[in-house]
Amino acid sequence: MQRTNLPIVSMQLDSSIAIKISMGGSMFQERTLMGRSDVWHKIKILKGTEYDKETVLKAILNAIEPAELIPVKYQINGEDTFFLARNCAHALDKLCKTNLIIKNPEGDPLILIVTLGFASIHDLKINLQPLLLTALTKKYDPNKKTLDLEEFHKDPDMSKIAYCPLSQQRTFNHVLKLTKTAIATVEHLNLQKNELFNLTPIETSSLTSIKYLDLRHNNLIAMEALTPLKNLCILKLWLDGNPLCENYCTSKQYIDSAMKYCPNLIQLDGVYIKTCGLPLTYINYFKNESREELVSKFINHFFNLYDQSDRTVLRGLYYKNAFYSMSFGISSPMAHKKNLIQFTANRNLLKTADLNKKRQHLYYGQDNILGGLKRLPRSYHDRKSFVCDLIFDDNRCLVISICGLFKTMNNSSQVLWFNRTFILQAGPDHEYNIINDQYYVNATTEEISPNSIETKISYDEIVPSCFSSSEKKELLNKFTEITSLNKDWCQTYLEEAKWNIRKAISNFMKDYKSSAIPAEAFSR
Repeated sequence: MQRTNLPIVSMQLDSSIAIKISMGGSMFQERTLMGRSDVWHKIKILKGTEYDKETVLKAILNAIEPAELIPVKYQINGEDTFFLARNCAHALDKLCKTNLIIKNPEGDPLILIVTLGFASIHDLKINLQPLLLTALTKKYDPNKKTLDLEEFHKDPDMSKIAYCPLSQQRTFNHVLKLTKTAIATVEHLNLQKNELFNLTPIETSSLTSIKYLDLRHNNLIAMEALTPLKNLCILKLWLDGNPLCENYCTSKQYIDSAMKYCPNLIQLDGVYIKTCGLPLTYINYFKNESREELVSKFINHFFNLYDQSDRTVLRGLYYKNAFYSMSFGISSPMAHKKNLIQFTANRNLLKTADLNKKRQHLYYGQDNILGGLKRLPRSYHDRKSFVCDLIFDDNRCLVISICGLFKTMNNSSQVLWFNRTFILQAGPDHEYNIINDQYYVNATTEEISPNSIETKISYDEIVPSCFSSSEKKELLNKFTEITSLNKDWCQTYLEEAKWNIRKAISNFMKDYKSSAIPAEAFSR
C-alpha cells in the first residue's frame, strides 16, 4: 500500500526514461509516483490534434492491454493534446515498455510524454460516479425495462469528461454493478458496438433479470464467450456482427452452439428458432444493415408525421404524381356500429350500390392524397408491434411492407391492425419520395385494450434532422427574399436556427427591432 501523505513532486517521463524503467532500472522516485493513488498523471500526445480523440485513445488503450486506465479531461494544447489518469500503475508500466511510442493505425506513431504526479486528487477533484449514474439513468426506460448501452463511451455528456469504453473490463464491471444497485429491473440490455470480447462482468454483476440481450457488432471470437450467460434465462439473443458468426457452416450448427449457453432461447438474431420442424423465419427482413437503417428512419419519420393532428405535414414525403389507395376489412354495418365509418369512406373498392358511377377511391397527386388521409381519424401507431420487410431494392426504388397495430384517437378509441406497402423512389440529394402507398386496415384477431398501447404524440417531436443541399439553397433564397439580408448573414441565421426558417425569422425580427444588425448586413 503506497503512502499518500508524502509531498507531491512531479516528474516527467520521456522515451529515454521509459526505456530505463522497462529495462528494470531502479528509478525509485518514478516508480513510487506511478504507484500512488492520490495523484493525477498527465499524458501528453505530441501533435495529437492531427487525429481525432477516439483514434488516439483507442490506440493507447490497445497498447496497454490487459492493463487499464480511464482517460479524463481530454484537451487540446496548441498542436498537442493531453488527458489525465490515476490509479493506473500497471498501465503506466506497460506504456514504458512501448518506450512511449504507440502504434497508430491512422498514421505516424503517437509520441507520448508523461508527467507523473501532475496534480493531487485533493486539488483536482473529478468524480466519475455521478457522471456514470446520470448516463445510466438517461439510458434506462422503466416502462420497457430496457437499458440501452449501445456505444456507451460516446454518451455526449459523459464523453466530455471521461472516455469509458466497456471493452475495459474494470469499466464494464463497474457500470453493470452500478446498474444493479442504482437502477430498477433490467430485462432488455443493449450492448451493441462496444468492442466487447469478454462477458464476465454480466455474471459478476448479478443482473439476473436479463431476458433479452443484444450483443451485435462486438469482438466475441467464439461461442464460449457466452459462458457467463449460463445462469440467466435469456429468451432473445442477438450476435450478428461478431467474429464468432464466421465459425459455422450451417444455421443448425450456429443455433445448437448458442443453445448450449442459452438453453431457453426462443429467438436468435431476430429468428424464431423453436419452430417444431417448420422453416426458420425472420421477423423483419432487410437486404443489409445500411438498408435496415434507411428503412427504419423512413418508418419512424413517416409515422411520426402521420400521427400528428395535422397530416398536411406529410406533403413533402409524397411525390407530386404519387398514388394512394386504402381498403378496409370490416363490413360497413359493423363499421357503423364501432364508430369507424371514416374508414369506409376511403375504401379502394368499386361501389356496388351504383355500378354506373363506379366510384373508385384511388387518390392521385399530393393534394388528393392529403385530402384522403385527413379524413381518417387521428391515430397512434404502436412501433413495438411493427413487422417490416424490404421486398424489393435496386438502389433506385424500394418496396417496403409494414404491418402492426394502431389505435384511433377519437371518442371511441380502438385498436386496429394495419398493413401498409410503400414504393419509394430515389431522387436528387439521396432523398426518397413515396410514389405509391397501399393501405389496408382490419380488426385485430384478439381484443386488445387501447390503454395497453402507450401514447406519446406531440407536434414538437417533428424536428427536421437534416436538409439536402437543394433544400438548404431554397430556404436560403426564401430567407434572403424575406429579410433583404446578404447571403452570409442569412446563412448564419439559418444555421443558428438549425435551418428552421420560422425560428430564423423570429431571431432576425428580434435583432432588427433592437438595432443589433449592422447596415453592412443588408449589402448584397
